Amino acid sequence: MRKTFLYGAVLLLLILGGSVAYIGYRSFSKETLSVLASLKKPYLAVALILVFIYHTLDNLRLFVLSRAVNLKYSFFYGYLTSFVNTFGATVTPAHVGGELTAVYMLMRKKAPVHKVMSIVTMKTLSGMAFFILALPLLLYRLAVNPEEVIVALELLAVAFLVFGAIYMVGNFAFKRNMEKPSFKKIKDTLRKYVYYLKIYSYKRKSYLFVSILSSVGLYISFLAIAPVVAKAFGKEEGLWDMFLAQIGLLYAIFASPTPGGSGVGEVGGVAVFAGFFHPFEVGAFVIIWRLISQYLSALVGGIILFVCILKDLRS
Repeated sequence: MRKTFLYGAVLLLLILGGSVAYIGYRSFSKETLSVLASLKKPYLAVALILVFIYHTLDNLRLFVLSRAVNLKYSFFYGYLTSFVNTFGATVTPAHVGGELTAVYMLMRKKAPVHKVMSIVTMKTLSGMAFFILALPLLLYRLAVNPEEVIVALELLAVAFLVFGAIYMVGNFAFKRNMEKPSFKKIKDTLRKYVYYLKIYSYKRKSYLFVSILSSVGLYISFLAIAPVVAKAFGKEEGLWDMFLAQIGLLYAIFASPTPGGSGVGEVGGVAVFAGFFHPFEVGAFVIIWRLISQYLSALVGGIILFVCILKDLRS
């Protein structure tokens, strides 16, 4: 896992560096510097508060799902886990590392693997609630802007290829291990895993409901960051349209095969927000928006993960 995140972080820096250089070359000018100097700092502070709300809701959904199966840890540890999950999601394709780091952080609490797997699975499923609810809005935007259909289809094709390859490799490995002595242990773990999944459906429905509400709320908080940063740039109109315009980009970022949607978030962000800013503003806006909404949290999470790994190696 450590090597995977290290390679992902290096790839992220390469793609992100190239994207920022491209955006800077295309949109930065003397006017950009004057715009940056006149930013309204209080709105940037509000954007950071929204990031904190995002992590609070992310913390809450995993916290209640863990309590549903009697896995207990402090709410503060939940914040650490949320930041670490952001790091994992940022340095892996399609944000899958967020689930891997969640497993690692919960396993540190001495929980059995089948219980942790069930918690993380329900976290992932509850997170899908927002994308299901937002799907009609996405389809509407695609109908209004048909040129976006091609981009969406390309992203879906990449997602199917990636997950198709993962499925085939996993299926092959599973068949090869069926005759091994350890398969009985794996089968027993899977049986317990399915049992805990069923608990959420008939004994812990209220916990699952709170998790779904938290998931929807955290993505709304995420989408609200861009309009608030826009106000820091002095924009007062079209903020609701800006909020809605991000929905397609959010799908694209999560479906992207690049670490954390890097490149897609930056270059795609310029395309999405170009209609709301002057050419010399949009590049700076996108960089600040991505820095606040994702990369600052990922940096904090990477530091926390490094400290946790060092602590575990010494114990």
